[in-house]
Amino acid sequence: MNFTPQLPFDFSVSERSTFHNFLVSPKNAELLEVLQSLPLSDDSMVFIWGKEGTGKSHLLQALCHACEESGARQALYLATGKIRMFGPEVFSSLHHMDLICIDDIQTLLGDAAWEESLFAFFNRARDAGVKLVISATSAPRALDFSLPDLASRLSWGMVYHLHELDDDEKLEALQQRAETMNMPIPVDVLQYLYHRHPRNLQSLLEVLERLDQLSLAEKKRLTTAFVRQVMGWQA
Repeated sequence: MNFTPQLPFDFSVSERSTFHNFLVSPKNAELLEVLQSLPLSDDSMVFIWGKEGTGKSHLLQALCHACEESGARQALYLATGKIRMFGPEVFSSLHHMDLICIDDIQTLLGDAAWEESLFAFFNRARDAGVKLVISATSAPRALDFSLPDLASRLSWGMVYHLHELDDDEKLEALQQRAETMNMPIPVDVLQYLYHRHPRNLQSLLEVLERLDQLSLAEKKRLTTAFVRQVMGWQA
């Protein structure tokens, strides 16, 4: 699924990144409500910050999905790790969109050319009525800016901390993803994976997809022994 009209490059969002399959803890419920209502609200900017693996990318892509499904709005998801190859001018022609989500903006900060381009883009977006959703690993005041005016711009809208799920919630999220994938993984195997692997949810989800692909390719059931073999664990 692509959200790239009139652009010389093509970015896709994951088909699995939707609001429906995002596990919401009570601490993050307000943020989810804000994002789901954003296309029809008067709010123009939302800034989301949180640790890696908390689901920021999932939420930004889910919002793009929701906009596309409405059929009335153009949305674009920009992963900063990918757009760097196009240079700061990448932001020069995006103000015709209805919604733009910029993921991991901290990777562009500290570079004067990128910050100046972002600052000019934010001003154009505001004048054109483009809604912006921006993510980072830290709150705006904790980011390392070289352009003070850009720091001010990023604090204009609503700022939300995306809280990390607790252990039970992460296990529930893994089970939910396995069900979405029609992946028959026993609870004890899922718990084994969770307690042996670093508890970064995004990394765990990626491992889950890898296990699913290998079990299908090798026609093997998902057992503790199979997981141990794939992961190279001794016990």
